[in-house]
Amino acid sequence: MISSEHFIEEFVLNPVLKKKYVYRFTTITNNFLKNKKEIGIACIRDVEITFLGKVKDLFVFNLFTSKVTFQSKQSIENEQLLKEDLYAFDTVHAGVNDKGEIVKIFNLTDMQKRWKATKQELRKDYEGFEFEDFLADITEVLEDEEQTVFYLKTPAMFGLYFHGLFGENDHAKMPVKRKTTLLDFDDTEITEEILANNKKAELIISAQKTDNFNNKIISDNEEIKSYWGKLCHNKEGLLLEGFLKVENESKNIIYSVLWVG
Repeated sequence: MISSEHFIEEFVLNPVLKKKYVYRFTTITNNFLKNKKEIGIACIRDVEITFLGKVKDLFVFNLFTSKVTFQSKQSIENEQLLKEDLYAFDTVHAGVNDKGEIVKIFNLTDMQKRWKATKQELRKDYEGFEFEDFLADITEVLEDEEQTVFYLKTPAMFGLYFHGLFGENDHAKMPVKRKTTLLDFDDTEITEEILANNKKAELIISAQKTDNFNNKIISDNEEIKSYWGKLCHNKEGLLLEGFLKVENESKNIIYSVLWVG
Protein backbone atom coordinates (compact mmCIF):
# COMPACT_ATOMS: atom_id res chain seq x y z
CA MET A 1 0.00 0.00 0.00
CA ILE A 2 1.38 3.41 -0.92
CA SER A 3 1.71 6.12 1.71
CA SER A 4 -0.89 8.87 1.96
CA GLU A 5 1.67 11.58 1.18
CA HIS A 6 2.06 10.08 -2.30
CA PHE A 7 -1.65 9.68 -2.89
CA ILE A 8 -3.74 11.54 -5.47
CA GLU A 9 -7.05 12.39 -3.86
CA GLU A 10 -8.72 13.21 -7.15
CA PHE A 11 -8.12 12.95 -10.89
CA VAL A 12 -10.38 15.31 -12.82
CA LEU A 13 -11.27 14.98 -16.49
CA ASN A 14 -10.98 18.60 -17.65
CA PRO A 15 -10.11 18.71 -21.37
CA VAL A 16 -9.45 21.95 -23.25
CA LEU A 17 -12.14 22.74 -25.82
CA LYS A 18 -11.05 22.32 -29.48
CA LYS A 19 -7.40 21.77 -28.55
CA LYS A 20 -5.84 18.93 -30.54
CA TYR A 21 -3.54 16.46 -28.80
CA VAL A 22 -1.52 13.94 -30.80
CA TYR A 23 -0.79 10.55 -29.26
CA ARG A 24 1.11 7.52 -30.50
CA PHE A 25 -0.54 4.22 -29.62
CA THR A 26 1.68 1.16 -30.03
CA THR A 27 0.91 -2.54 -29.67
CA ILE A 28 3.90 -4.88 -29.71
CA THR A 29 3.04 -8.56 -29.91
CA ASN A 30 5.73 -11.18 -29.29
CA ASN A 31 4.75 -14.77 -30.05
CA PHE A 32 6.95 -17.52 -28.62
CA LEU A 33 7.67 -20.56 -30.73
CA LYS A 34 8.54 -23.95 -29.21
CA ASN A 35 12.24 -23.20 -29.63
CA LYS A 36 11.69 -19.96 -27.65
CA LYS A 37 12.36 -17.82 -30.69
CA GLU A 38 10.31 -14.63 -30.66
CA ILE A 39 8.31 -13.35 -33.59
CA GLY A 40 7.49 -9.72 -32.90
CA ILE A 41 5.10 -7.36 -34.67
CA ALA A 42 4.57 -3.71 -33.75
CA CYS A 43 1.41 -1.83 -34.72
CA ILE A 44 1.77 1.95 -34.44
CA ARG A 45 -1.13 4.40 -34.69
CA ASP A 46 -0.87 8.19 -34.70
CA VAL A 47 -4.12 9.57 -33.30
CA GLU A 48 -5.38 13.13 -32.96
CA ILE A 49 -7.66 13.56 -29.95
CA THR A 50 -9.82 16.68 -29.78
CA PHE A 51 -12.48 17.61 -27.21
CA LEU A 52 -15.50 18.95 -29.13
CA GLY A 53 -17.72 19.94 -26.18
CA LYS A 54 -20.38 18.31 -24.04
CA VAL A 55 -23.70 16.71 -24.95
CA LYS A 56 -25.76 16.61 -21.77
CA ASP A 57 -23.45 14.96 -19.23
CA LEU A 58 -21.02 13.41 -21.74
CA PHE A 59 -17.71 14.75 -23.02
CA VAL A 60 -17.50 14.34 -26.81
CA PHE A 61 -14.08 13.57 -28.27
CA ASN A 62 -13.10 13.30 -31.92
CA LEU A 63 -10.58 10.47 -32.36
CA PHE A 64 -8.86 10.70 -35.74
CA THR A 65 -6.31 8.06 -36.70
CA SER A 66 -4.02 9.82 -39.16
CA LYS A 67 -1.51 7.03 -39.76
CA VAL A 68 -1.12 3.28 -39.18
CA THR A 69 2.19 1.47 -39.63
CA PHE A 70 3.44 -2.05 -38.92
CA GLN A 71 7.00 -3.02 -38.11
CA SER A 72 8.53 -6.48 -37.94
CA LYS A 73 11.74 -8.33 -38.82
CA GLN A 74 9.55 -10.89 -40.56
CA SER A 75 7.12 -10.36 -43.40
CA ILE A 76 3.62 -9.48 -42.21
CA GLU A 77 0.82 -11.51 -43.74
CA ASN A 78 -2.17 -9.47 -44.99
CA GLU A 79 -0.65 -6.21 -43.74
CA GLN A 80 -3.00 -4.07 -45.82
CA LEU A 81 -6.06 -5.83 -44.42
CA LEU A 82 -4.76 -5.31 -40.88
CA LYS A 83 -4.55 -1.60 -41.63
CA GLU A 84 -8.07 -1.59 -43.04
CA ASP A 85 -9.27 -3.12 -39.76
CA LEU A 86 -7.95 -0.09 -37.86
CA TYR A 87 -8.94 2.48 -40.47
CA ALA A 88 -12.53 1.26 -40.11
CA PHE A 89 -12.34 3.14 -36.79
CA ASP A 90 -10.25 6.05 -38.05
CA THR A 91 -12.81 8.74 -37.18
CA VAL A 92 -14.81 8.27 -34.00
CA HIS A 93 -16.98 10.73 -32.10
CA ALA A 94 -16.84 9.15 -28.67
CA GLY A 95 -19.08 10.05 -25.74
CA VAL A 96 -17.08 9.86 -22.52
CA ASN A 97 -18.38 10.00 -18.95
CA ASP A 98 -16.73 11.99 -16.15
CA LYS A 99 -14.67 8.94 -15.17
CA GLY A 100 -12.98 9.08 -18.57
CA GLU A 101 -14.63 5.96 -19.98
CA ILE A 102 -16.11 5.64 -23.48
CA VAL A 103 -19.83 4.90 -23.15
CA LYS A 104 -21.36 6.08 -26.45
CA ILE A 105 -20.54 6.47 -30.16
CA PHE A 106 -22.19 9.49 -31.73
CA ASN A 107 -21.23 8.80 -35.38
CA LEU A 108 -21.80 5.05 -35.50
CA THR A 109 -24.16 5.27 -38.50
CA ASP A 110 -21.53 7.17 -40.49
CA MET A 111 -18.87 4.61 -39.52
CA GLN A 112 -21.15 1.81 -40.72
CA LYS A 113 -21.69 3.53 -44.08
CA ARG A 114 -17.98 4.07 -44.59
CA TRP A 115 -17.22 0.44 -43.75
CA LYS A 116 -19.87 -0.74 -46.20
CA ALA A 117 -18.18 1.26 -48.97
CA THR A 118 -14.74 -0.04 -47.91
CA LYS A 119 -15.94 -3.63 -48.14
CA GLN A 120 -17.08 -3.09 -51.72
CA GLU A 121 -13.67 -1.73 -52.66
CA LEU A 122 -11.77 -4.52 -50.89
CA ARG A 123 -13.77 -7.23 -52.67
CA LYS A 124 -12.30 -5.99 -55.96
CA ASP A 125 -8.87 -7.23 -54.86
CA TYR A 126 -9.54 -9.96 -52.28
CA GLU A 127 -11.66 -13.09 -52.03
CA GLY A 128 -11.98 -16.33 -50.08
CA PHE A 129 -13.40 -17.61 -46.81
CA GLU A 130 -10.69 -16.10 -44.59
CA PHE A 131 -11.18 -12.71 -46.22
CA GLU A 132 -14.95 -12.86 -45.74
CA ASP A 133 -14.44 -13.85 -42.10
CA PHE A 134 -12.24 -10.78 -41.68
CA LEU A 135 -14.97 -8.55 -43.12
CA ALA A 136 -17.63 -10.24 -40.98
CA ASP A 137 -15.69 -9.67 -37.75
CA ILE A 138 -15.51 -5.91 -38.28
CA THR A 139 -19.09 -5.75 -39.53
CA GLU A 140 -20.30 -7.54 -36.40
CA VAL A 141 -18.52 -5.03 -34.15
CA LEU A 142 -19.88 -2.01 -36.02
CA GLU A 143 -23.43 -3.35 -36.17
CA ASP A 144 -23.85 -2.96 -32.42
CA GLU A 145 -22.93 0.13 -30.38
CA GLU A 146 -22.22 -1.90 -27.26
CA GLN A 147 -19.72 -4.07 -29.13
CA THR A 148 -18.11 -1.01 -30.74
CA VAL A 149 -17.71 0.63 -27.33
CA PHE A 150 -16.25 -2.58 -25.89
CA TYR A 151 -13.72 -2.83 -28.73
CA LEU A 152 -12.66 0.82 -28.48
CA LYS A 153 -12.15 0.43 -24.72
CA THR A 154 -9.58 -2.35 -25.15
CA PRO A 155 -5.91 -1.45 -24.58
CA ALA A 156 -5.20 -2.29 -28.23
CA MET A 157 -7.42 0.67 -29.20
CA PHE A 158 -8.02 3.54 -26.76
CA GLY A 159 -8.32 1.87 -23.36
CA LEU A 160 -5.08 3.32 -22.00
CA TYR A 161 -6.23 6.89 -22.73
CA PHE A 162 -9.91 6.55 -21.82
CA HIS A 163 -9.11 4.45 -18.76
CA GLY A 164 -12.18 5.26 -16.63
CA LEU A 165 -10.14 6.09 -13.53
CA PHE A 166 -10.89 9.79 -13.13
CA GLY A 167 -12.76 10.93 -10.04
CA GLU A 168 -12.29 10.80 -6.29
CA ASN A 169 -9.98 8.22 -4.75
CA ASP A 170 -10.40 6.80 -1.28
CA HIS A 171 -7.01 5.88 0.17
CA ALA A 172 -8.59 3.54 2.69
CA LYS A 173 -10.22 1.53 -0.10
CA MET A 174 -7.19 1.19 -2.35
CA PRO A 175 -6.47 -0.64 -4.53
CA VAL A 176 -9.43 -0.01 -6.82
CA LYS A 177 -10.64 -3.35 -8.21
CA ARG A 178 -12.53 -3.90 -11.45
CA LYS A 179 -13.18 -6.77 -13.82
CA THR A 180 -11.63 -6.62 -17.28
CA THR A 181 -11.72 -8.91 -20.32
CA LEU A 182 -8.50 -9.56 -22.25
CA LEU A 183 -9.70 -9.66 -25.85
CA ASP A 184 -6.26 -10.61 -27.19
CA PHE A 185 -5.99 -13.52 -24.76
CA ASP A 186 -9.06 -15.55 -25.72
CA ASP A 187 -11.45 -13.24 -23.81
CA THR A 188 -9.89 -14.19 -20.48
CA GLU A 189 -11.36 -12.29 -17.53
CA ILE A 190 -9.23 -11.04 -14.64
CA THR A 191 -9.59 -8.44 -11.90
CA GLU A 192 -7.47 -5.33 -12.21
CA GLU A 193 -6.03 -3.65 -9.11
CA ILE A 194 -5.15 0.04 -9.40
CA LEU A 195 -3.09 2.13 -7.00
CA ALA A 196 -2.63 5.91 -7.21
CA ASN A 197 0.65 7.67 -6.51
CA ASN A 198 1.06 11.42 -6.90
CA LYS A 199 4.83 11.54 -6.53
CA LYS A 200 4.86 11.24 -10.32
CA ALA A 201 1.08 11.48 -10.80
CA GLU A 202 0.98 7.78 -11.60
CA LEU A 203 -1.69 5.14 -11.69
CA ILE A 204 -0.18 1.69 -11.17
CA ILE A 205 -2.05 -1.25 -12.68
CA SER A 206 -1.71 -4.90 -11.70
CA ALA A 207 -3.95 -7.97 -11.43
CA GLN A 208 -5.53 -9.72 -8.44
CA LYS A 209 -3.61 -12.80 -7.40
CA THR A 210 -4.32 -15.85 -5.27
CA ASP A 211 -3.28 -15.88 -1.62
CA ASN A 212 -1.51 -19.21 -1.89
CA PHE A 213 2.21 -19.81 -2.13
CA ASN A 214 2.23 -19.70 -5.94
CA ASN A 215 0.58 -16.26 -5.92
CA LYS A 216 -0.88 -16.72 -9.42
CA ILE A 217 -3.05 -14.23 -11.24
CA ILE A 218 -6.70 -15.22 -10.93
CA SER A 219 -8.29 -15.77 -14.35
CA ASP A 220 -11.30 -17.59 -15.71
CA ASN A 221 -9.70 -19.01 -18.85
CA GLU A 222 -6.08 -18.89 -19.97
CA GLU A 223 -3.30 -18.69 -17.40
CA ILE A 224 -1.97 -15.13 -17.32
CA LYS A 225 1.63 -15.03 -16.12
CA SER A 226 2.09 -11.25 -15.96
CA TYR A 227 -0.18 -8.20 -15.96
CA TRP A 228 1.34 -4.86 -15.08
CA GLY A 229 1.31 -1.25 -16.23
CA LYS A 230 1.45 2.46 -15.43
CA LEU A 231 -0.35 5.62 -16.50
CA CYS A 232 1.53 8.89 -15.98
CA HIS A 233 -0.31 12.23 -15.94
CA ASN A 234 0.74 15.79 -15.29
CA LYS A 235 -0.82 17.83 -12.48
CA GLU A 236 -3.60 19.02 -14.82
CA GLY A 237 -4.64 15.45 -15.53
CA LEU A 238 -3.16 15.26 -19.05
CA LEU A 239 -1.95 11.77 -19.89
CA LEU A 240 1.75 11.90 -20.76
CA GLU A 241 2.45 8.22 -21.27
CA GLY A 242 1.28 4.80 -20.25
CA PHE A 243 1.80 1.13 -20.86
CA LEU A 244 0.34 -2.27 -20.05
CA LYS A 245 2.18 -5.58 -20.43
CA VAL A 246 0.25 -8.85 -20.52
CA GLU A 247 1.84 -12.28 -20.89
CA ASN A 248 0.78 -15.92 -21.02
CA GLU A 249 2.69 -19.07 -21.96
CA SER A 250 2.72 -18.41 -25.69
CA LYS A 251 3.02 -14.63 -26.09
CA ASN A 252 3.34 -11.25 -24.50
CA ILE A 253 1.77 -8.03 -25.64
CA ILE A 254 2.89 -4.54 -24.66
CA TYR A 255 0.32 -1.82 -25.20
CA SER A 256 1.57 1.76 -24.87
CA VAL A 257 0.50 5.34 -25.41
CA LEU A 258 2.68 8.43 -25.64
CA TRP A 259 1.78 12.12 -25.92
CA VAL A 260 3.79 13.46 -28.87
CA GLY A 261 2.32 16.94 -29.29
